[in-house]
Amino acid sequence: MGRNFSGIIRSFLLILALSTYCLTAAPPDLQARVEELEKNYVKPGAYLILMEHLADKIVDLETKVGRLEAKIEKQDSLLAVLKKGHKPLKDNIDINQHRRQNATLRTCHEIHVANPSYPSGMYWIDPDGQGIGDPPIHVHCDMDGKEASRYGKTSILHDSESKMDIGNCTEPGCYSRPIKYYASDRQIQALIQLSHGCSQTILYYCRKSPLNHKGTAYAWWFDKDGKRQEFTNWLTACDKLSEDAEGGYVTDKLPFTRFHFSNPFKGSGQHEVSRLECLGKAKTEAMPRSCKDLWRIGHTLNGIYLVRGDKRVETVFCQFDKRPNEQDFQKRIGYQDIKTKPIYFYVQKDKHFSARDVPLPFERSVINIGGAMDLASGVFTAPVNGIYFFSFAGLAQFPEGPNPVQRELGANLYKNGERVAVSQVNKGHVVYPDNLSPVTLQSTMSLQAGDKVWIQFYIGKTGGFLHNIRHALHPGGHTHFNGLLLEEEV
Repeated sequence: MGRNFSGIIRSFLLILALSTYCLTAAPPDLQARVEELEKNYVKPGAYLILMEHLADKIVDLETKVGRLEAKIEKQDSLLAVLKKGHKPLKDNIDINQHRRQNATLRTCHEIHVANPSYPSGMYWIDPDGQGIGDPPIHVHCDMDGKEASRYGKTSILHDSESKMDIGNCTEPGCYSRPIKYYASDRQIQALIQLSHGCSQTILYYCRKSPLNHKGTAYAWWFDKDGKRQEFTNWLTACDKLSEDAEGGYVTDKLPFTRFHFSNPFKGSGQHEVSRLECLGKAKTEAMPRSCKDLWRIGHTLNGIYLVRGDKRVETVFCQFDKRPNEQDFQKRIGYQDIKTKPIYFYVQKDKHFSARDVPLPFERSVINIGGAMDLASGVFTAPVNGIYFFSFAGLAQFPEGPNPVQRELGANLYKNGERVAVSQVNKGHVVYPDNLSPVTLQSTMSLQAGDKVWIQFYIGKTGGFLHNIRHALHPGGHTHFNGLLLEEEV
């Protein structure tokens, strides 16, 4: 390096001398500048000063070049990894002939089932169904699992698979890394719903970079719904402030969408996030019970289907251009969503009742399909709009008195606080030993969802009550109230 500096200085002095010679006749101001240069650089020791100055500049340039070379090497390494994981599509042109005529299968598991001889590699799949929803996605299929259940593992790639440094920020969660997947959210969720199980792993290489320390969270992650989740229960070794590498995997709330880390003690930390991996096929009933089962089997055409219900075969309308977790994906014809399951009740009393102007409560529920009748309050709440029928029967009893008087007891049917039907019993002046009289009431009415219906009594000034005695010889009681949905309005 010294010889090079000597040559540079000699050349510089020669140029300076020639300039001085050529500029002797130059204007005064230019001549003054040349004289200043001669004064600064031809004086004793100027050679060493100039050489040190140039040496510092060269060292600085060499340092910058070294950094650039390191960055280029790192980029080349990342490019090699990406090329290894992303085989060109033309490599698999023949393999992708596994597709049915103009059809794309939905998972790597389906591809393996179609032809077990296909090798591992990159394939096109369409989890949400061909021709509907989002375009197909390019995924890696592992066809070489050690266990049969792992054949056809689907892996969705993303932009954060390599080891990444979190830097030197010290505030909790100050480092933020969003995860960009090479698939839409809709396609990812469809794949998860089609698979027997999915998982994702994170590795964290730490040195004095805790995830949680003395009650403070320095790192966390966000799930598919954008909700914050903690590392507390499954990554803890790094909290010891030692140099370590630990990992953990998650099987729900997938996929990872964002990570937050920090480096409070100025140590080091690198994270490495695996691909989203899904195995096998979701379990379905031998006979499908819902549109979701039909979708998992492979149905993709919107239409009316028969499925197995709780007690009978039911008819459903399936809208397969939606996902199972989306509204209107399934409608049951004749039941819920279009017409509800049957709604009817039959309740009884076990005790005498003499309260005025309050809903009549009941003690026994013989049947209450749909759960719309509240036994303790005696109030029926309509679950859906429709035409309802109600029937009440009871036994009024009046007390005997020294003088014969007019006695009254009325059973009233109320809707949202207004009386809509009434049945009344009147006893004349003649005194009977038992003073028992039946009281009955029936009504058909139109109700909106949320309307409330109940029985309420009017009792005359001379007194009276609803008679109920329950014993072994008469287990049925004397007071009965029932109702049912005749027809739902849709």
